[in-house]
Amino acid sequence: MASNPPYPREARIVAVEKGATDKTVTWYQLRADHPHPDTLISEHESEQEALDAKQRYEDPQKT
Repeated sequence: MASNPPYPREARIVAVEKGATDKTVTWYQLRADHPHPDTLISEHESEQEALDAKQRYEDPQKT
């Protein structure tokens, strides 16, 4: 199990196209560099959900 990253935490949102070539859907991945570079933290169907997750991940008050 990974340890909790030190604060301040930093994450980024990456848009990823998934699905067949003619039916792609955009998913938004939350990625961070803890415990390893470019670690997938979570995936979201909307950019707003990803932004909310990013805020929670980076907020030291939400442990």
